[in-house]
Amino acid sequence: MNDTTPAVEDLHRDLLMARSNEERFKMGVSMCQTARTTVWSSLPEDLSPAERRVQFFLRYYGNELDPDFREEVVAELRSQEGGKARD
Repeated sequence: MNDTTPAVEDLHRDLLMARSNEERFKMGVSMCQTARTTVWSSLPEDLSPAERRVQFFLRYYGNELDPDFREEVVAELRSQEGGKARD
C-alpha cells in the first residue's frame, strides 16, 4: 500500500538528498541500531545466550538465506553455548 502522493514523495527525497553524505550515513546507522535493539528486546529473556543469538539471527537474517546455509549457521551458533550475546 502506498498512500503518499508523488509530490510528497518528491519533497521527501529532496529533503533527504539535501543532507550531507555523512548525515545520511548516520541516519542509516541509527535506523539499523534501532532495528537490532528492537529485535534483541523482543526475545524471551529466559533463553540461553546461544539460543538468543539463534533467535536473533533467524528474525534478522533467516528469511533471506538459503535454508541449508541457515541451518549451518544455526548449528554453529548453538555450538557456541556459553558465549556472550552481542547487542
